Amino acid sequence: MSELLTTFTPPPSKLARKTEEKIRAYHRHTNTTRALLLEQIAVFDENDFCMRYGAISTASWLAREFNYADPTAYEYVRVARKLRIFPLLAAAFKEGRIDYTTVRYLVRYLTEENEAELVELATTLCHAELKLALAGADPEDNSEDEDNAPDTPYLRTHTREDGMLRGEFLLPAVAGEEFLAALKIAELAANGITEEAPEELDPEPPAETEEACPAVMVEGPREDSKLTVEKILNLPSRFGPPLKDRMYDAFITLVNMVRATPASPLRAPGANVAIVCTEDGRAWMPQNPQAPSRVIRGYVANAIARGHLLDSAGLTLFVGRQRRLATDGQVAALLAVWGNQCAMPGCTHSRFIEIHHIHEWAEGGETDIDNLIPLCSSCHSKVTHGLAHIAITGGEIEFRFIDGSRYLTQNRCLPRRATDFEGPLLGYRQASDLCFA
Repeated sequence: MSELLTTFTPPPSKLARKTEEKIRAYHRHTNTTRALLLEQIAVFDENDFCMRYGAISTASWLAREFNYADPTAYEYVRVARKLRIFPLLAAAFKEGRIDYTTVRYLVRYLTEENEAELVELATTLCHAELKLALAGADPEDNSEDEDNAPDTPYLRTHTREDGMLRGEFLLPAVAGEEFLAALKIAELAANGITEEAPEELDPEPPAETEEACPAVMVEGPREDSKLTVEKILNLPSRFGPPLKDRMYDAFITLVNMVRATPASPLRAPGANVAIVCTEDGRAWMPQNPQAPSRVIRGYVANAIARGHLLDSAGLTLFVGRQRRLATDGQVAALLAVWGNQCAMPGCTHSRFIEIHHIHEWAEGGETDIDNLIPLCSSCHSKVTHGLAHIAITGGEIEFRFIDGSRYLTQNRCLPRRATDFEGPLLGYRQASDLCFA
């Protein structure tokens, strides 16, 4: 296996390495330059120099002199002021260890007490994982929000002159997830998928020699299906919200289902509203981590939603080798632990999820929750073809990539960047405490 993968996936060439080094250098230079720019904008703003140039504010001067869009100009001033307050963040930004996108996001949550902790997180987590790490937290600074944005939920409709109905709405965080879950049920129902006939989404069990373990609920017809290629490509996934181009069809189906008041027992991961409660008292929704805990706790307390409680070690479900495919309960638990998305560092895909045996089934791996991990079909393919490898060592899961980068996660926590490795991806497979898929 090791020799085959090494032949199939050669290491990066000299040109690739040289190009990579240039990108990294320019990236650091860009961040450093922007940090210096914001530093001077802060000085300009603190001294009200804008008055000497005939401008009413620093932002208006920036917009006038440098053709910044108004939102960009105001954002630069806001972030520049924050960087004067938080020296650790400013230093990391100036050194090129944190990019501007992360800085502008992080300043909303920083305090004097948590600055060191959050800056450390920002340097070790991908941006997507950083957002999950702060899921449920109340921003200390809400100035990024639109000044005139309403915060009272509403739904408005207007009939145009041609008779078409136009509408807009603003929903609370949990109600919004309930709406998307209802749309998911409608999308599946519109495609004729019911609890009694899930075969359109479930393939035949794979051969025992295959390396990966797909989830029970994945896209694709059975071999004996009479579906055409066009229908196969248009099959929906049970994971994630409806596709954008299917939102309208799902909405119309939802309306018809409500009018007909059917009794639908349909269950699917994408049609559930999951609320995760942590030991430190936070509550957050994996599919909507921006929603602060304070707007969710009431739903949990009043049993409007079913909560999923995680301890410090994570949820554990064991079925051994009694079955090869993950159970519905294991799939639900894995999705809750990994934020209802692919577990690969930096990946945010929430559709077409497959459940992967870290220690492959063909080599004795068990269908236990500790040996399973959700991967999107793209990342799953990377593992299958040797572009990335996932290993278990002790209580940690290690992600290795062909460029030498390495990420570690303990107890299914968010993966953190670790020291790069040298040598082949599978060069340490002989170690007794490591196993690869």
